[in-house]
Amino acid sequence: MDYDIWYIFCYSESEYIKALKRLKISIKSITKIKNINIISWHKNLSLDLGKLKIEGDIQIFPVEKKEFSRSYYINLILKFINPLKKYFYLSDTDLFFHPEYFYWLDFICKKLNYEKNDLRIITLNYNIRPNKKIKFIPKKLFNITSTYLPQLYKWDPPSGLEEILGMEFADPGYAHGCGLLPIEPLREIGGYNEEIVGYGPEDDLLNKRIKFFARVYYHKGTLRSSTFHIYHSKLNYQNKNKNWNYWRDIIKNIEENSVHSDYIFR
Repeated sequence: MDYDIWYIFCYSESEYIKALKRLKISIKSITKIKNINIISWHKNLSLDLGKLKIEGDIQIFPVEKKEFSRSYYINLILKFINPLKKYFYLSDTDLFFHPEYFYWLDFICKKLNYEKNDLRIITLNYNIRPNKKIKFIPKKLFNITSTYLPQLYKWDPPSGLEEILGMEFADPGYAHGCGLLPIEPLREIGGYNEEIVGYGPEDDLLNKRIKFFARVYYHKGTLRSSTFHIYHSKLNYQNKNKNWNYWRDIIKNIEENSVHSDYIFR
């Protein structure tokens, strides 16, 4: 199956070094040769990735730094991508892929006849917990302690699958913001909602809207067809209340009127 992998890599200067480490780990976990494309406002990223030895090609698409909107930068993929492509894979910079992941993804796509009908695939994801410096910290207090007492944890990212499998996981969920995306259905709905500035529920909203033009398949599977989220300290989620209120308004509109959205202003 023909698709490239795309990353959005736009961080504050204070977060850059840590985020770069996670990006390198993510890229190196891609065992099946794929073209890797990165949208980034960091001018030295190409140099910093130059020593990374991988089998595929890495292409960086430079953009101007502005108020961060994940939706806006994802929509740029539709402008940069090869017009002959029908799909692309959207990855967070923090995802680690099981060595068999992309083989399973291709197998799933063929089983679901991706060539006949457009297909959006979302796979299972495991959030890795950083190792504790004090072993008796209760698991259920992680969100509180990691936010207010981050010094109680070891934040250095894991080096590979063997180390990851020996670590503590949160309950598995789905990587709603990542996975395989069909390009034409994404164009049909006008792309992601750029009205969401910062990080927000843009991923869930996209999955609700794109189902009007494509099949949306959540694959539970096993570890072999799953991703692993590399832990990091909490990022600054600006506009949180505004984004979630906007999300609720559109979801209500979808449920009441059965339309993919009437909030596209662009």
